[in-house]
Amino acid sequence: MGNSNSGRRPRPTALKVLRGNPGQRKLNTQEPKPPAGEVVKLPGLSAGAAAIWDELAPVCLVMGTLTPADRRPFGTLCELQSSLDRASVLKGVGEWESALKLEKEFAGLIRPYYALFGLEPVSRAKIVVPKQEPVNKWAALGLTGPTARPV
Repeated sequence: MGNSNSGRRPRPTALKVLRGNPGQRKLNTQEPKPPAGEVVKLPGLSAGAAAIWDELAPVCLVMGTLTPADRRPFGTLCELQSSLDRASVLKGVGEWESALKLEKEFAGLIRPYYALFGLEPVSRAKIVVPKQEPVNKWAALGLTGPTARPV
């Protein structure tokens, strides 16, 4: 028996296509795609989480792992990291036992979020982001290549 979470997680369609659909199963042509647009920082983040957002969001945007659809989970990542940072501060004031307990708790909670956004080397190997098409400088002029004639 089992439930909907049993077994391996399905691979994204883009990854199946990239690998040539090795299982020869029908591809999901209706896979949801996140909306395009600017990723705006979530309102209501704590000061520490907002600083973490400012530090990590540019990295994730360049890697292509942060989209407007990912704002909430990314905000949770930032809040968890901020809490982990606050727990580390407790060591500085001599509360080692409390700090170690909190660090252990938050480290387990935060790891899956780092994996979601490709912020650790192992998770980057498992993530497939859409390939960025190179900009054709001739397309703006109505040309299809450097020696092409206008269409």
